[in-house]
Amino acid sequence: MKERKNWKDHFVTPIYTLASFEIQLPRSTEEKTYHVLKSNNWVNVVPVTKDGNILMIEQYRHGIGEMSLEIPGGIVDEQESGAELQAVIRELREETGYSTNKENYTLLSKFSGNPAMFTNWSFSFFAKDVELTDPVEFDEGEDIQIKILKPKEVKQKLVSGEIHHPHMAAALGIYFLKYDPLS
Repeated sequence: MKERKNWKDHFVTPIYTLASFEIQLPRSTEEKTYHVLKSNNWVNVVPVTKDGNILMIEQYRHGIGEMSLEIPGGIVDEQESGAELQAVIRELREETGYSTNKENYTLLSKFSGNPAMFTNWSFSFFAKDVELTDPVEFDEGEDIQIKILKPKEVKQKLVSGEIHHPHMAAALGIYFLKYDPLS
């Protein structure tokens, strides 16, 4: 693939930047302009308690105007190596008050948020033996309710569509494929 040239930022927000670039695709004879959303990487985590339950959160999501059942996650502030693990540890603690030893985190997978439009990646982790250790530290605008569910309940909510955020569903799906506690 040829180089993306002449990057321009058109609209900057705290979460993403609408940008454009020019590129000549392999089957084209001319350069064309394409638009994308630039964003820092994202993280999420499937936190599992010592007794094998899955810690989930329910929060209001502005895009759909409804509550959403999810796993903890957020934006990676820094873009250096290892920043994803630090971000997921922080997000789990801030959103739930739960934590575990650093060595209890395992990378499940790396997904593209939407390869047609987003420039970033979403990193999904598994954290075992999480326990309540701290008070929550919600960001402004966050109103989170913590839910502790049995793996069977989480699977049912995935199949029914109650868990509808695609990054959360993907992370949980990979978790169940790798570490299915029901098998």
